[in-house]
Amino acid sequence: MKKEKALDDIDKNIIRILQEDARTSYREIQDRLGISIGTIHNRISKLRDNGIIEGYTLRLNNVKLGYKLSFLIRINCDGKFTEEILSEISQIPEVCSVFHTTGEQSAALVCRFQEAEDIHSFIRELNKKEYITRTNSNMILKEYKNTSFVEI
Repeated sequence: MKKEKALDDIDKNIIRILQEDARTSYREIQDRLGISIGTIHNRISKLRDNGIIEGYTLRLNNVKLGYKLSFLIRINCDGKFTEEILSEISQIPEVCSVFHTTGEQSAALVCRFQEAEDIHSFIRELNKKEYITRTNSNMILKEYKNTSFVEI
């Protein structure tokens, strides 16, 4: 197995800047770090080639889009069908994250909904699925941190 090369301070600083705002120009990075645009370009290219930077994303304000209700939903399902069930659930637009977990539940979902009736219908439909044996849902009252990556 190939050993991963450790990131140096320049790579980490470039990543930190891009984590703050992925639209940051090479010129702005140059001004902040005092290194050449060529170096920045080469470093970012290597980070992409090595799979450390997988892409750039858009972060939306869910509340302003009308999705003001967030839920953590844990489900129990027949283990033989976990992959199939979670793949199917992953296709539902309101489902933001799907995790296959250890412990009492088979999986955990993070979902966002516009209205209370939407979550009620969603849970009702989950419970109708043949291989789902139980659901446990919690409304998320406040998010203190919500990222899908480790901050460098």
